[in-house]
Amino acid sequence: MGRPPKGTRPVTDPSLTEDFWRELTGNAEPSQREQFLWLSIDLVRELGLNQFKITTVAKMLGYSVAMVNHHFGSRDGLIAECAERVHQNYSLQLIDATEAAERNPRARLEAYIKARVVCGRELGGWTQVLNYPFHSFESPAIAIARSGDAFENSFFRNLMFITQLVLDLQTGTVSESRPDREVFANEIMRQNPTAIFHASNIGTATAGAVMWMSGRMDVFTQPQEIVELANAALEWQVQHLVNSIPVS
Repeated sequence: MGRPPKGTRPVTDPSLTEDFWRELTGNAEPSQREQFLWLSIDLVRELGLNQFKITTVAKMLGYSVAMVNHHFGSRDGLIAECAERVHQNYSLQLIDATEAAERNPRARLEAYIKARVVCGRELGGWTQVLNYPFHSFESPAIAIARSGDAFENSFFRNLMFITQLVLDLQTGTVSESRPDREVFANEIMRQNPTAIFHASNIGTATAGAVMWMSGRMDVFTQPQEIVELANAALEWQVQHLVNSIPVS
């Protein structure tokens, strides 16, 4: 059976306390569906996609795998929805970090780039999924059907935001609003495509930095001199990326 007998509570893993759920979701008693979703997000972050098993999630929550299929259709359906949520939160974290910076175009772009590395390292096993979203699933068709539009919307929100930061640096201004997708496609992409090239370069470079800094040898767990070298390398990369953008 997929669920415990009526009138009984599932026997959950003792680590899944109210404090655990509150820290992970902001809610001490999330719904059954949200428990499956957020526990999966946490386990993929810790273990990586290849080591992630829905049997582990179901067992920790006190249910059978049938409940995964009930809520999400399949393992890929679950992971696709998790990836959608992770990417949306990731994009918002980058925007929040930028908005918290000093209100000048260079400081905002620097804050964005640094946040990409910091937030990217925190993603752990999700880095693979977010960089290669539909190649990470056993059935890309299922993933596209379950989260294709949401993933695309989140991706374009991030791309438009970083491109606007590049344009702001070039013009010495701070934009008070963000372009919608129609304006982005019809005006920015046609009139100033190099801004998108710079935005893409920032994305690629920071993805590489995340992979280097959070691989098997996490540089931030090494001796202090290695940590200092890593921080210096990151700062050099931030300045190099910003300085490579021509300004008017």
